[in-house]
Amino acid sequence: MRRLTLGTAALAAAALLAGCTGVPDGAAEAQALVCPPGEPGCDEILPIGPGGAVEVEMGNFFFNVTDGIAITGEIEVTAVNVSDAYHNIEFLGAADGTYLGGSDGEAVVGADGFETDVGQVALFPGEWLMICNVPGHRAAGMELPITVYATEEEAELAIEAGETDVDRDREMPNT
Repeated sequence: MRRLTLGTAALAAAALLAGCTGVPDGAAEAQALVCPPGEPGCDEILPIGPGGAVEVEMGNFFFNVTDGIAITGEIEVTAVNVSDAYHNIEFLGAADGTYLGGSDGEAVVGADGFETDVGQVALFPGEWLMICNVPGHRAAGMELPITVYATEEEAELAIEAGETDVDRDREMPNT
């Protein structure tokens, strides 16, 4: 009886495999859909909202959010470099994919020692990781989460509760 069951299973498997076909005709030549800009459904999806502005102090090897609040949309980022070495800020997974192209990799802002730079980044609501992408800097501690609020009302509630990135970094600076 056991042999009959195994034999039946083998026959069923062979019949099933025989019914499978190869790649459909023309599929091997299929190309990815190229979406021309401006065509319906082809526009890049970017965050819509009032945006905001944040000021970030950066040094050897830390970030601190010192002012402002980020709300979904275009966010102005002011990077104040308080060290003598070049540092930059990249937001991992930024929605708009635009970067300044700093000397040590793509970045939203980058500043030489004791200088300030300003840039723009489009971010959706949520928590984002801000890093310095100069080789070795992130590993040395230059990464910091930053919160982007969905609405101005949500941001106001965080301000009233003392739960913003500025509050966090004032209480426990990364230096």
